[in-house]
Amino acid sequence: MALTLILWPLLRGKAGEGPSPAAATVGGEVDLLQRYPTKLTAGDTQPDQARPWEFTDGDIFRLTRFRLEVGKELRVEVGPADAGIGHCADGAVWAVIIPSTSGALTSPMTDRSAIAHVWLRFHPKEIARLFPPETVSAGGATNLLAQMRVIANAKITSSWQAGGRAIIPEPKDITVDVDTKDGPRRFFSVDTEAQTAQYVAAFENNSVPQPPVLTSKLAEETFDQLWEAFDLKYAMFVLRPEVDWAKLRAQYRPQALASRSTYEFAQVCADLLKNLRDLHIWLTVAEANVPVFNRARPANANPRAWPTLLGSLQQEGRVAWAVTTNNIGFVAIFGWDDPGIPAQCDEALEKMRETRGLIVDVRLNGGGDEPTAAKVAARFLSREFVYAHSQFRNGPSHTNLTEKYERKIAPRGPWRYDRPVILLIGQKCMSSDESFIGMMTGDPQVTTMGDHTCGSSGNPEIVHLPLDMTVSVPQWIDYLPDGTPLDERGFQPQIPFQAAPGAFEGDRDNLLTAALAHLSQAPLPGKSIEAPPDHSRGVKK
Repeated sequence: MALTLILWPLLRGKAGEGPSPAAATVGGEVDLLQRYPTKLTAGDTQPDQARPWEFTDGDIFRLTRFRLEVGKELRVEVGPADAGIGHCADGAVWAVIIPSTSGALTSPMTDRSAIAHVWLRFHPKEIARLFPPETVSAGGATNLLAQMRVIANAKITSSWQAGGRAIIPEPKDITVDVDTKDGPRRFFSVDTEAQTAQYVAAFENNSVPQPPVLTSKLAEETFDQLWEAFDLKYAMFVLRPEVDWAKLRAQYRPQALASRSTYEFAQVCADLLKNLRDLHIWLTVAEANVPVFNRARPANANPRAWPTLLGSLQQEGRVAWAVTTNNIGFVAIFGWDDPGIPAQCDEALEKMRETRGLIVDVRLNGGGDEPTAAKVAARFLSREFVYAHSQFRNGPSHTNLTEKYERKIAPRGPWRYDRPVILLIGQKCMSSDESFIGMMTGDPQVTTMGDHTCGSSGNPEIVHLPLDMTVSVPQWIDYLPDGTPLDERGFQPQIPFQAAPGAFEGDRDNLLTAALAHLSQAPLPGKSIEAPPDHSRGVKK
């Protein structure tokens, strides 16, 4: 069977040798390999190589046609269309194609289908084969920017990614992911060396939902309800004194009402909300996420190295644990979003009775349910104490706030771990995981080590809006145990760890290595931990 990537002949350009972006357009044609040059010749081998990608209105191009054919297994034909290109420092990593008039997918594994849009993942050096220069020109429809972003954020979770960042596939591998006009999603994994197009039926019911059609009335109602929800309920305006919410309404409302599509309207709303710099504000349209605000938060952990450093590692659900040959316990908790986590941690702690010390690793824990986190922290405490405070909005003025409410935690049995504990933390720790860290500070045997935490909490309310949109409105200000706001501060480690280059690559997790070295100095226990009186008082948020 012959593989025919009817991706018209590559006429010019070599990887990494392209001219400036301006020179990539000649005679109305655009050479996308020159526009997005790359030196890569192979794919990534590790998830930590995943790259953040960018996409702006300057990355939208006009296509005269697009055609991809894999023998008799798959044919995608599109007439005039607009194409958006997502890219990173190493070149182009994805494309979205939206037909202007018509497009069809044909495969013996599916019915012939009219195309709503095409999502492609590919190696950066293949882009000019996919989009020959004579088919590409500048002047794409920039009003499709928001829609293409929504498609990209929804689709990238299914192909060559880690945390929404792009992993580079091998040059032979292409993902062809098509949403059809009649509903089903058609997902193919193409191997150009094996000359196959494998159909993945599991994605059929996961098309990107289409939002309602934008009208002037719906635009007005939706924008005003969104703005008023924050004006009346958002607690952290007092932490954002530079934000003039009324002035932002005057700035963004005309842009929102001038939007040409629901997706474009949602993007304007997201741009408005970015001014609040709040990681607990989420916006969706037709159930698809519209990114609002983000900031770089590097991970300081490498789970691939743990078997090498710890030995045999057991995992159940969201909890992993091990005991080293020199009797140091290790428990990693990856989230607080499963009610089974406390029981899993209880089971792991039973294996730790004879350990000289314990490492509790929450570096990759992004939060979840605070009462669930409290049930685990309570196993380390000898007394009840206040681990945080909260304030809520309680009036129309941005400064109308309740008094600070205490959040308390009490010990939980059947016994307490009372030997040295290293709590590994970092910038990926946020929300309820930061509450857990605050709870653990009630144990004098706990020492925090690593990087500062994220500094973000919100206890958000989900507000439903017209146009099939939702937005989360953070309702409280969260305070550290010493009474200072958590937001944009987080917890500082008692033992800071400055990572050298390569500290978390390959079989290295230098922070875990440092924690193991620290606890190796602790004396071995002379006897089993005695069981103190059972504390059965529950912990409520």
